[in-house]
Amino acid sequence: MQLLQRMIGNEQIIKNNSGNVEFVVLPVVEYEKILEIFEDYGLGLAIKEAEKDKIYSKEEAQKILNNA
Repeated sequence: MQLLQRMIGNEQIIKNNSGNVEFVVLPVVEYEKILEIFEDYGLGLAIKEAEKDKIYSKEEAQKILNNA
């Protein structure tokens, strides 16, 4: 969270009538940076999960794919 806070500096906060934050407006460049961070994080989780999977040889994988 601290990394994101350092990256964002031009945000605009929109509060409701009660004074609670309801929206945050970001420049497109900063929004795209945040999306990239989330995508990289998700990819890292997928890789970590895939490391637990069984490893097939090329021939085994082709047989499995051909039978699907």
